[in-house]
Amino acid sequence: MKVGVVFGVSELANPKAFEKKASEFITGLAKEFEVVGGFFISTRKDFREAKEEVNFNEVDAIVLYPLTGGTEGPLKEFFVYRRPIVIYGDPFNNSLAAGIELREYFRDRLVPSTLVKDFNELKAALLGYEDMKETLDKFLRMRIGIIGRVSPWLINEKFELPYTKISLKKFYEYYEATTEAEGWKVVEEIVGKAIEIKEPDREDLVKAGRIYLAIKRILEDYRLDGFTIGCFDLIGKLKATPCLALAMFNAEGIPAACEGELNALMGMMIARRFFDRPAFMGNIADYGESHIILAHCTAPLIGKYIIRSHFESGMGVGVDVQLPKGKASLLKIRGRKAVVASVEVVGQEHSNFRCRTQLKLRIEDAMDFIDGTLGNHHLLVYVDSEELADLLSELGFEVMLY
Repeated sequence: MKVGVVFGVSELANPKAFEKKASEFITGLAKEFEVVGGFFISTRKDFREAKEEVNFNEVDAIVLYPLTGGTEGPLKEFFVYRRPIVIYGDPFNNSLAAGIELREYFRDRLVPSTLVKDFNELKAALLGYEDMKETLDKFLRMRIGIIGRVSPWLINEKFELPYTKISLKKFYEYYEATTEAEGWKVVEEIVGKAIEIKEPDREDLVKAGRIYLAIKRILEDYRLDGFTIGCFDLIGKLKATPCLALAMFNAEGIPAACEGELNALMGMMIARRFFDRPAFMGNIADYGESHIILAHCTAPLIGKYIIRSHFESGMGVGVDVQLPKGKASLLKIRGRKAVVASVEVVGQEHSNFRCRTQLKLRIEDAMDFIDGTLGNHHLLVYVDSEELADLLSELGFEVMLY
Protein backbone atom coordinates (compact mmCIF):
# COMPACT_ATOMS: atom_id res chain seq x y z
CA MET A 1 0.00 0.00 0.00
CA LYS A 2 1.40 3.37 -1.04
CA VAL A 3 0.95 6.09 1.57
CA GLY A 4 1.67 9.81 1.23
CA VAL A 5 2.79 11.54 4.43
CA VAL A 6 2.66 15.27 5.22
CA PHE A 7 3.50 17.08 8.44
CA GLY A 8 1.93 20.39 9.37
CA VAL A 9 3.86 22.94 11.45
CA SER A 10 2.55 26.37 12.37
CA GLU A 11 4.35 29.40 10.96
CA LEU A 12 4.92 30.41 14.59
CA ALA A 13 6.80 27.18 15.37
CA ASN A 14 10.34 26.06 14.53
CA PRO A 15 10.24 22.97 12.24
CA LYS A 16 13.63 21.81 13.51
CA ALA A 17 12.08 21.16 16.90
CA PHE A 18 9.93 18.45 15.31
CA GLU A 19 12.45 16.77 12.99
CA LYS A 20 13.19 13.88 15.37
CA LYS A 21 9.50 13.16 15.97
CA ALA A 22 8.76 13.25 12.24
CA SER A 23 11.74 11.00 11.42
CA GLU A 24 10.70 8.39 13.98
CA PHE A 25 7.12 8.51 12.67
CA ILE A 26 8.19 7.88 9.06
CA THR A 27 10.57 5.12 10.09
CA GLY A 28 7.79 3.30 11.92
CA LEU A 29 5.32 3.73 9.08
CA ALA A 30 7.84 2.60 6.45
CA LYS A 31 8.14 -0.78 8.18
CA GLU A 32 4.53 -1.52 7.20
CA PHE A 33 3.85 0.58 4.08
CA GLU A 34 5.49 2.19 1.06
CA VAL A 35 5.90 5.82 2.13
CA VAL A 36 6.28 8.89 -0.07
CA GLY A 37 6.45 12.55 0.84
CA GLY A 38 7.32 13.39 4.42
CA PHE A 39 7.14 17.15 3.83
CA PHE A 40 6.77 19.85 6.43
CA ILE A 41 4.26 22.45 5.33
CA SER A 42 3.19 25.67 7.01
CA THR A 43 1.62 27.67 4.18
CA ARG A 44 -0.33 27.20 0.95
CA LYS A 45 2.90 27.99 -0.87
CA ASP A 46 4.45 24.94 0.82
CA PHE A 47 1.46 22.90 -0.35
CA ARG A 48 1.98 24.00 -3.95
CA GLU A 49 5.66 23.08 -3.76
CA ALA A 50 4.83 19.66 -2.30
CA LYS A 51 2.47 19.06 -5.27
CA GLU A 52 5.38 19.51 -7.63
CA GLU A 53 7.50 16.87 -5.89
CA VAL A 54 4.95 14.10 -5.25
CA ASN A 55 1.82 13.15 -7.21
CA PHE A 56 -0.59 12.40 -4.40
CA ASN A 57 -3.14 11.22 -6.98
CA GLU A 58 -1.10 8.02 -7.19
CA VAL A 59 -1.12 7.10 -3.49
CA ASP A 60 -3.67 4.80 -1.89
CA ALA A 61 -4.12 7.02 1.15
CA ILE A 62 -2.73 10.22 2.66
CA VAL A 63 -1.56 10.57 6.27
CA LEU A 64 -1.65 14.12 7.61
CA TYR A 65 0.12 14.78 10.90
CA PRO A 66 -0.55 18.28 12.29
CA LEU A 67 2.39 18.56 14.67
CA THR A 68 0.95 21.82 15.97
CA GLY A 69 -2.25 23.79 15.88
CA GLY A 70 -2.67 26.50 13.27
CA THR A 71 -1.95 24.09 10.42
CA GLU A 72 -5.52 23.53 9.24
CA GLY A 73 -5.27 26.03 6.37
CA PRO A 74 -2.49 24.42 4.33
CA LEU A 75 -3.36 20.81 5.30
CA LYS A 76 -7.00 21.13 4.19
CA GLU A 77 -5.79 21.69 0.62
CA PHE A 78 -5.13 17.96 0.31
CA PHE A 79 -8.85 17.33 -0.19
CA VAL A 80 -8.37 18.09 -3.90
CA TYR A 81 -6.68 14.72 -4.37
CA ARG A 82 -9.84 12.83 -3.37
CA ARG A 83 -7.80 10.17 -1.56
CA PRO A 84 -8.74 8.56 1.79
CA ILE A 85 -7.13 10.49 4.62
CA VAL A 86 -5.91 9.44 8.07
CA ILE A 87 -5.16 12.31 10.43
CA TYR A 88 -2.65 11.50 13.14
CA GLY A 89 -2.86 13.64 16.25
CA ASP A 90 -0.92 13.63 19.49
CA PRO A 91 -1.72 15.21 22.88
CA PHE A 92 0.74 18.08 22.48
CA ASN A 93 0.96 21.49 20.78
CA ASN A 94 -2.76 21.49 19.84
CA SER A 95 -2.17 18.64 17.42
CA LEU A 96 -5.45 16.83 18.15
CA ALA A 97 -7.44 20.07 18.07
CA ALA A 98 -6.20 20.72 14.53
CA GLY A 99 -6.89 17.10 13.61
CA ILE A 100 -10.54 17.25 14.66
CA GLU A 101 -11.07 20.44 12.66
CA LEU A 102 -9.45 18.88 9.60
CA ARG A 103 -11.44 15.68 9.86
CA GLU A 104 -14.75 17.54 9.67
CA TYR A 105 -13.54 19.64 6.74
CA PHE A 106 -12.74 16.51 4.74
CA ARG A 107 -15.92 14.69 5.74
CA ASP A 108 -18.04 17.65 4.66
CA ARG A 109 -16.45 17.23 1.24
CA LEU A 110 -17.07 13.47 1.25
CA VAL A 111 -13.41 12.54 1.55
CA PRO A 112 -13.12 9.52 3.89
CA SER A 113 -11.30 10.81 6.95
CA THR A 114 -10.28 9.12 10.20
CA LEU A 115 -8.60 10.67 13.26
CA VAL A 116 -6.19 8.46 15.22
CA LYS A 117 -3.70 9.05 18.03
CA ASP A 118 -1.46 5.99 18.10
CA PHE A 119 0.37 3.83 15.58
CA ASN A 120 -1.83 0.76 15.95
CA GLU A 121 -4.93 2.84 15.18
CA LEU A 122 -3.12 4.36 12.22
CA LYS A 123 -2.22 0.96 10.79
CA ALA A 124 -5.77 -0.32 11.27
CA ALA A 125 -7.25 2.73 9.55
CA LEU A 126 -4.94 2.40 6.55
CA LEU A 127 -5.62 -1.32 6.20
CA GLY A 128 -9.35 -0.58 6.43
CA TYR A 129 -9.04 1.82 3.51
CA GLU A 130 -7.06 -0.80 1.62
CA ASP A 131 -9.91 -3.28 2.09
CA MET A 132 -12.36 -0.70 0.70
CA LYS A 133 -10.11 0.38 -2.17
CA GLU A 134 -12.36 -0.82 -5.00
CA THR A 135 -15.46 0.83 -3.53
CA LEU A 136 -13.71 4.07 -2.64
CA ASP A 137 -11.99 4.38 -6.01
CA LYS A 138 -15.32 4.10 -7.80
CA PHE A 139 -16.60 6.98 -5.72
CA LEU A 140 -13.56 9.21 -5.30
CA ARG A 141 -12.29 9.08 -8.88
CA MET A 142 -15.46 10.33 -10.57
CA ARG A 143 -14.92 13.03 -13.18
CA ILE A 144 -18.01 15.21 -13.31
CA GLY A 145 -18.79 18.51 -14.96
CA ILE A 146 -21.35 21.29 -15.14
CA ILE A 147 -22.26 22.98 -18.41
CA GLY A 148 -23.46 26.49 -17.70
CA ARG A 149 -24.63 27.37 -14.19
CA VAL A 150 -26.66 26.04 -11.29
CA SER A 151 -30.26 27.18 -11.77
CA PRO A 152 -30.91 30.13 -9.43
CA TRP A 153 -34.01 28.56 -7.85
CA LEU A 154 -31.93 25.73 -6.38
CA ILE A 155 -31.47 27.71 -3.19
CA ASN A 156 -30.45 24.68 -1.11
CA GLU A 157 -27.72 23.45 -3.46
CA LYS A 158 -24.56 22.73 -1.48
CA PHE A 159 -21.68 21.05 -3.27
CA GLU A 160 -17.99 21.33 -2.48
CA LEU A 161 -16.45 18.45 -4.45
CA PRO A 162 -14.11 19.08 -7.38
CA TYR A 163 -15.81 19.35 -10.77
CA THR A 164 -15.08 20.72 -14.23
CA LYS A 165 -16.94 23.87 -15.31
CA ILE A 166 -17.76 24.40 -18.97
CA SER A 167 -19.26 27.76 -19.92
CA LEU A 168 -22.36 28.08 -22.06
CA LYS A 169 -20.23 30.06 -24.49
CA LYS A 170 -18.08 26.96 -24.96
CA PHE A 171 -21.19 24.79 -25.27
CA TYR A 172 -22.53 27.03 -28.05
CA GLU A 173 -19.22 26.66 -29.90
CA TYR A 174 -19.66 22.88 -29.84
CA TYR A 175 -23.31 23.25 -30.85
CA GLU A 176 -22.49 25.47 -33.82
CA ALA A 177 -19.93 22.90 -34.96
CA THR A 178 -22.73 20.36 -35.50
CA THR A 179 -24.95 20.20 -38.57
CA GLU A 180 -28.70 19.74 -39.00
CA ALA A 181 -28.05 16.47 -40.83
CA GLU A 182 -25.99 15.14 -37.91
CA GLY A 183 -28.66 16.28 -35.45
CA TRP A 184 -31.40 14.40 -37.27
CA LYS A 185 -29.28 11.28 -37.65
CA VAL A 186 -28.74 10.84 -33.89
CA VAL A 187 -32.45 11.18 -33.03
CA GLU A 188 -33.98 9.44 -36.06
CA GLU A 189 -34.13 6.04 -34.38
CA ILE A 190 -35.41 7.55 -31.11
CA VAL A 191 -38.18 9.33 -33.02
CA GLY A 192 -39.06 6.16 -34.89
CA LYS A 193 -39.56 4.19 -31.67
CA ALA A 194 -41.84 6.77 -30.01
CA ILE A 195 -45.45 5.77 -29.36
CA GLU A 196 -46.51 9.26 -30.38
CA ILE A 197 -45.05 12.67 -31.19
CA LYS A 198 -47.22 15.51 -29.96
CA GLU A 199 -45.91 19.09 -30.01
CA PRO A 200 -42.35 18.98 -31.44
CA ASP A 201 -41.72 19.34 -35.17
CA ARG A 202 -38.69 18.22 -37.18
CA GLU A 203 -36.80 21.44 -36.44
CA ASP A 204 -37.22 20.90 -32.68
CA LEU A 205 -36.00 17.32 -33.01
CA VAL A 206 -32.98 18.34 -35.06
CA LYS A 207 -32.01 20.90 -32.40
CA ALA A 208 -32.36 18.22 -29.73
CA GLY A 209 -30.02 15.98 -31.71
CA ARG A 210 -27.46 18.75 -32.14
CA ILE A 211 -27.56 19.42 -28.38
CA TYR A 212 -26.91 15.72 -27.78
CA LEU A 213 -23.94 15.75 -30.17
CA ALA A 214 -22.47 18.92 -28.68
CA ILE A 215 -22.62 17.45 -25.16
CA LYS A 216 -21.22 14.11 -26.33
CA ARG A 217 -18.18 15.84 -27.81
CA ILE A 218 -17.72 17.89 -24.64
CA LEU A 219 -17.74 14.69 -22.56
CA GLU A 220 -15.09 13.18 -24.82
CA ASP A 221 -12.84 16.25 -24.88
CA TYR A 222 -13.08 16.96 -21.14
CA ARG A 223 -12.99 13.22 -20.20
CA LEU A 224 -16.11 13.45 -18.06
CA ASP A 225 -17.97 10.47 -16.58
CA GLY A 226 -21.17 12.43 -16.02
CA PHE A 227 -22.53 15.97 -16.24
CA THR A 228 -25.28 18.41 -15.38
CA ILE A 229 -26.41 21.34 -17.49
CA GLY A 230 -28.09 24.66 -16.71
CA CYS A 231 -30.82 23.78 -19.17
CA PHE A 232 -33.20 26.73 -18.87
CA ASP A 233 -30.52 29.11 -20.10
CA LEU A 234 -30.59 27.35 -23.49
CA ILE A 235 -34.23 28.25 -24.08
CA GLY A 236 -33.66 31.95 -24.72
CA LYS A 237 -30.86 31.46 -27.25
CA LEU A 238 -31.72 28.19 -28.98
CA LYS A 239 -35.48 27.98 -28.35
CA ALA A 240 -34.65 24.41 -27.38
CA THR A 241 -34.02 22.25 -24.30
CA PRO A 242 -31.65 19.34 -23.59
CA CYS A 243 -34.40 17.11 -22.12
CA LEU A 244 -34.20 14.51 -24.90
CA ALA A 245 -30.41 14.51 -24.86
CA LEU A 246 -30.39 13.83 -21.10
CA ALA A 247 -32.92 11.03 -21.54
CA MET A 248 -30.67 9.44 -24.16
CA PHE A 249 -27.48 9.78 -22.10
CA ASN A 250 -29.08 8.28 -18.98
CA ALA A 251 -30.35 5.32 -21.01
CA GLU A 252 -26.85 4.84 -22.46
CA GLY A 253 -25.22 4.70 -19.03
CA ILE A 254 -23.90 8.29 -18.77
CA PRO A 255 -25.36 10.10 -15.73
CA ALA A 256 -26.94 13.36 -16.87
CA ALA A 257 -28.75 15.81 -14.58
CA CYS A 258 -30.66 18.94 -15.44
CA GLU A 259 -30.88 22.46 -13.98
CA GLY A 260 -27.16 22.43 -13.17
CA GLU A 261 -27.74 20.44 -9.97
CA LEU A 262 -24.54 18.75 -8.89
CA ASN A 263 -26.05 16.92 -5.91
CA ALA A 264 -28.55 15.15 -8.17
CA LEU A 265 -25.69 14.30 -10.50
CA MET A 266 -23.76 12.78 -7.58
CA GLY A 267 -26.72 10.52 -6.79
CA MET A 268 -26.98 9.51 -10.44
CA MET A 269 -23.28 8.70 -10.52
CA ILE A 270 -23.60 6.49 -7.43
CA ALA A 271 -26.63 4.67 -8.89
CA ARG A 272 -24.79 3.96 -12.13
CA ARG A 273 -21.34 3.11 -10.73
CA PHE A 274 -22.44 0.83 -7.92
CA PHE A 275 -25.74 -0.62 -9.18
CA ASP A 276 -25.55 -0.06 -12.96
CA ARG A 277 -28.97 1.60 -12.86
CA PRO A 278 -30.15 4.89 -14.36
CA ALA A 279 -31.95 7.38 -12.13
CA PHE A 280 -35.04 9.49 -12.81
CA MET A 281 -34.58 13.01 -11.44
CA GLY A 282 -37.95 14.54 -10.62
CA ASN A 283 -39.86 17.29 -8.85
CA ILE A 284 -42.23 16.42 -6.05
CA ALA A 285 -45.47 17.58 -7.67
CA ASP A 286 -48.01 16.31 -5.11
CA TYR A 287 -48.37 13.98 -2.14
CA GLY A 288 -50.95 12.36 0.10
CA GLU A 289 -50.89 10.15 3.16
CA SER A 290 -49.27 7.23 1.34
CA HIS A 291 -48.21 8.50 -2.07
CA ILE A 292 -45.95 10.99 -3.86
CA ILE A 293 -46.19 12.24 -7.44
CA LEU A 294 -42.78 12.71 -9.06
CA ALA A 295 -42.61 14.61 -12.35
CA HIS A 296 -40.02 15.95 -14.81
CA CYS A 297 -39.61 16.54 -18.55
CA THR A 298 -36.67 14.17 -18.93
CA ALA A 299 -36.38 10.55 -17.87
CA PRO A 300 -34.20 7.63 -18.96
CA LEU A 301 -35.56 6.05 -22.14
CA ILE A 302 -35.99 2.61 -20.60
CA GLY A 303 -39.70 2.16 -21.37
CA LYS A 304 -42.25 3.15 -23.96
CA TYR A 305 -42.39 6.92 -24.46
CA ILE A 306 -44.23 9.83 -26.02
CA ILE A 307 -42.25 12.76 -27.39
CA ARG A 308 -43.57 16.03 -25.99
CA SER A 309 -42.48 19.64 -25.64
CA HIS A 310 -40.83 21.00 -22.50
CA PHE A 311 -43.65 21.75 -20.03
CA GLU A 312 -42.78 25.21 -18.63
CA SER A 313 -41.63 26.79 -21.89
CA GLY A 314 -43.72 24.88 -24.42
CA MET A 315 -40.52 24.65 -26.49
CA GLY A 316 -37.94 22.02 -27.28
CA VAL A 317 -38.35 18.29 -26.81
CA GLY A 318 -39.37 16.61 -23.57
CA VAL A 319 -40.36 13.00 -22.95
CA ASP A 320 -43.22 11.20 -21.24
CA VAL A 321 -41.68 7.83 -20.34
CA GLN A 322 -43.56 4.80 -19.01
CA LEU A 323 -41.05 3.80 -16.36
CA PRO A 324 -41.50 0.29 -14.92
CA LYS A 325 -43.81 -0.45 -12.01
CA GLY A 326 -42.31 -2.10 -8.95
CA LYS A 327 -40.11 -1.62 -5.90
CA ALA A 328 -37.56 1.19 -5.96
CA SER A 329 -35.84 3.81 -3.82
CA LEU A 330 -36.22 7.55 -3.57
CA LEU A 331 -32.94 9.39 -2.95
CA LYS A 332 -32.12 12.98 -2.07
CA ILE A 333 -28.54 14.15 -1.49
CA ARG A 334 -27.48 17.56 -0.23
CA GLY A 335 -23.85 17.91 0.70
CA ARG A 336 -22.96 15.33 3.33
CA LYS A 337 -26.57 14.39 4.09
CA ALA A 338 -28.77 11.90 2.25
CA VAL A 339 -32.39 10.79 2.56
CA VAL A 340 -33.48 7.38 1.25
CA ALA A 341 -37.01 5.98 1.17
CA SER A 342 -38.46 2.66 0.06
CA VAL A 343 -41.17 3.25 -2.56
CA GLU A 344 -43.22 1.34 -5.10
CA VAL A 345 -43.92 2.73 -8.55
CA VAL A 346 -47.65 2.05 -8.98
CA GLY A 347 -48.54 3.98 -12.12
CA GLN A 348 -48.39 7.09 -14.26
CA GLU A 349 -50.42 10.27 -14.44
CA HIS A 350 -50.90 12.63 -17.39
CA SER A 351 -51.91 16.03 -16.06
CA ASN A 352 -51.46 18.90 -18.50
CA PHE A 353 -50.30 21.07 -15.60
CA ARG A 354 -47.16 19.12 -14.66
CA CYS A 355 -43.86 18.11 -16.23
CA ARG A 356 -44.23 15.39 -18.85
CA THR A 357 -43.14 12.16 -17.11
CA GLN A 358 -45.38 11.75 -14.06
CA LEU A 359 -45.04 8.80 -11.68
CA LYS A 360 -47.19 7.85 -8.73
CA LEU A 361 -45.15 6.29 -5.92
CA ARG A 362 -46.55 4.41 -2.94
CA ILE A 363 -44.64 5.26 0.24
CA GLU A 364 -45.37 4.71 3.92
CA ASP A 365 -45.84 7.91 5.93
CA ALA A 366 -45.43 10.16 2.91
CA MET A 367 -46.13 13.26 4.94
CA ASP A 368 -43.32 12.44 7.40
CA PHE A 369 -40.99 11.96 4.45
CA ILE A 370 -41.96 15.30 2.93
CA ASP A 371 -41.41 16.99 6.30
CA GLY A 372 -37.96 15.46 6.74
CA THR A 373 -36.44 15.55 3.27
CA LEU A 374 -33.69 17.94 2.17
CA GLY A 375 -35.14 19.86 -0.79
CA ASN A 376 -37.08 19.34 -3.97
CA HIS A 377 -35.31 17.23 -6.57
CA HIS A 378 -35.34 13.50 -5.83
CA LEU A 379 -33.96 10.52 -7.69
CA LEU A 380 -35.98 7.39 -8.36
CA VAL A 381 -33.64 4.39 -8.57
CA TYR A 382 -34.68 0.76 -9.02
CA VAL A 383 -32.57 -0.61 -6.16
CA ASP A 384 -33.23 -1.84 -2.63
CA SER A 385 -33.46 1.07 -0.20
CA GLU A 386 -31.54 -0.60 2.64
CA GLU A 387 -28.74 -1.63 0.29
CA LEU A 388 -28.56 1.92 -1.06
CA ALA A 389 -28.55 3.42 2.44
CA ASP A 390 -25.77 1.07 3.58
CA LEU A 391 -23.61 2.00 0.60
CA LEU A 392 -24.13 5.73 1.16
CA SER A 393 -23.12 5.31 4.82
CA GLU A 394 -19.94 3.50 3.72
CA LEU A 395 -19.17 6.41 1.39
CA GLY A 396 -19.43 8.91 4.24
CA PHE A 397 -22.97 10.26 3.97
CA GLU A 398 -25.18 10.84 6.99
CA VAL A 399 -28.24 8.86 5.94
CA MET A 400 -31.86 9.08 7.03
CA LEU A 401 -33.76 5.96 5.94
CA TYR A 402 -37.56 6.04 5.64
